[in-house]
Amino acid sequence: MSTASTSLRLEVISGIAPGNTILVEDELVIGRHATGAGRLSEDEEISRQHARISREATGDYAIEDLGSSNGTFVNGLRIQSPRLLSLGDSIETGATTLVVREIVRPTPVEAASGSEDRPASEARAAPTVFARSPVVGEATAAPAQELTPAAEPASQTPPPPALKLEIDFDAREARIALGDDGETVRLHFEDGAWRVG
Repeated sequence: MSTASTSLRLEVISGIAPGNTILVEDELVIGRHATGAGRLSEDEEISRQHARISREATGDYAIEDLGSSNGTFVNGLRIQSPRLLSLGDSIETGATTLVVREIVRPTPVEAASGSEDRPASEARAAPTVFARSPVVGEATAAPAQELTPAAEPASQTPPPPALKLEIDFDAREARIALGDDGETVRLHFEDGAWRVG
């Protein structure tokens, strides 16, 4: 599968240039010493090298803090290690807040043939991941018919007998039996403890 058309679209929702859009294909370094869009319209509250957003081998995008003094926040929480981004995530660096508006991944050839039955939004939906971890794609998931259990064989072990418990609070007595034929054990509540009677 080619990742040539994989991209992430961010929208600036607060800061110096609200409404601006940033398109990330492979990597975006955010900081005062970054080039282009990574300077966040000269946001003075970001560090020289503040954070990096990069494309993973899976086509997902991850963000990591590069040792900034003010920190990098995703959905209001300061990140301590790289974290995968999902649609709708908010990213705060300095005085700028960005929102992930779109993650475009190429459709695998084998998945494209059956995608006419699904809406486009469902075909591109990505799960929310809160840490860097492997993501299992739709192409590797087993079809539903394979997950259906086979018919149970006729010579199966019967289920274990049920445990019966009867409590008479007025008499301060309890009876425990295993199944209908099991021996009954009687307990009496005396001096704050249950005792076999």
